[in-house]
Amino acid sequence: MQLTKLLEGLKYTVCGAMLEQDITEPATDSRNVKERGLFICLRGTKRDGHRYAGEAILRGAAVCVCDTYISGVPCILVQDTRHAAAVIWNNFYGNPGAALRLVGITGTNGKTSTLSFLSSILSAAGLRTGTIGTLGCRLAGEQIQCEGAENPDVPAAMTTPDPRYLYGVLAHMKEQGAQAVVMEVSSHSLAQKKIDPLSFEMGIFTNLSAEHLDYHKDIESYFQAKASLFQHCETAVINGDDSYGRRIPGIHAGLYMAKNRRIRPEGIAYQLRYKGNSLLIRSRVAGMFTVYNTMLSAIAAIEMGAPASAVVKGIYGVSGVCGRMERIIRAADAGFDVYIDYAHTPFALRAALEGLRSAVPQGGRLTVVFGCGGDRDKTKRPVMGSIAQELCDRVIVTSDNARTENKDAIIADILAGMTRLPSTVVIPDRKEAIVYAIETAMPGDIILLAGKGHENYETGPNGKLPFSERNIVQEAVTKLKKG
Repeated sequence: MQLTKLLEGLKYTVCGAMLEQDITEPATDSRNVKERGLFICLRGTKRDGHRYAGEAILRGAAVCVCDTYISGVPCILVQDTRHAAAVIWNNFYGNPGAALRLVGITGTNGKTSTLSFLSSILSAAGLRTGTIGTLGCRLAGEQIQCEGAENPDVPAAMTTPDPRYLYGVLAHMKEQGAQAVVMEVSSHSLAQKKIDPLSFEMGIFTNLSAEHLDYHKDIESYFQAKASLFQHCETAVINGDDSYGRRIPGIHAGLYMAKNRRIRPEGIAYQLRYKGNSLLIRSRVAGMFTVYNTMLSAIAAIEMGAPASAVVKGIYGVSGVCGRMERIIRAADAGFDVYIDYAHTPFALRAALEGLRSAVPQGGRLTVVFGCGGDRDKTKRPVMGSIAQELCDRVIVTSDNARTENKDAIIADILAGMTRLPSTVVIPDRKEAIVYAIETAMPGDIILLAGKGHENYETGPNGKLPFSERNIVQEAVTKLKKG
């Protein structure tokens, strides 16, 4: 592709480069530069790509995109190379988003569930729908295999993939006949300008609570990153019950109301009233948060023109979301229930435990097994410890992706927020903690494994190792039944 085509939509200055030359492929890693390729110099938290511009040229790059002049290197100077990277990759893949009805979902909690409900509604409305998010990339419900999407070790496995993969996936979906794509948009991706070239027909804001403060430094910066999505959206659907949501212009409570809410262990139901209409919404996913997630999905779909029948059918069609309040052991089979949930923030942990607390039968106990991630925001650790102690009969504190941080130090931070330590069990090895919870369960108990959800790995100082909570639970329950 000609360099001028790759640069369309950017403001730039040419320093020793030929605009008419053909470029084979962009790259943001100098080790991946192709002959006659283009190297984009990104400034990261640990490395500055500008230091590798000379190496990229030696590897065959024809030109570098920089935010500062580099002597002896043919350059395209831009103000922000992250913005430029998104624009360049979008151009390289032919601006695929322009042919798709795009929906972006942001917020601290509920993105994945809201995506699942909305994509189910759009599919029920007859739209061939793709999804991009924490659970991977799918088209019409099927996992798609395109570069980066199938490998959890590459940046495509992020909530919002890096531009090379994001625009490649969108192009793949377009080629496969997608009409709409619903995607989770993380605060990191917004701060890093990954979605800058995209225009969304609809944007959804779920809620906001303290998270990723190791990256954003304070909650206001975190909010501003989230809120920046709506500069790219024609219409915004906002959770008006959230104090941060009320600061974003869009469709809030008032036009749409959830009346006669019924929340039970087997699911939820309510009357959605809007513009003189009323719909009975039913979901097989339990919890008050499901009321919010289904309502946001329903509003977005209705505003996009989906018929009421598709809204009802689509929401009820979602029997569960992988790793989101997913019941993997039922009391009818083992005498107790076991749930797994991705809850790794104070807000999400409280919502999950409050939902389960009301479902505990008389004589039963609520147990939570949880830890906190290493090399991440430390301020939430004692808060989550306090919430667990407040709402549970038994608390088992363990590890959860300690990364390069010491497990015991993380656990000490969690325990600092707890006052009734005698009711708390500390088992640093997560597998041992889960097995202990199963082996000591009593009839009527509910056990929540919080923090990992859909993840099938545990991240330690040596990287990711296979770790399946489902398998551990099944093996422990089988062993328990055999006596």
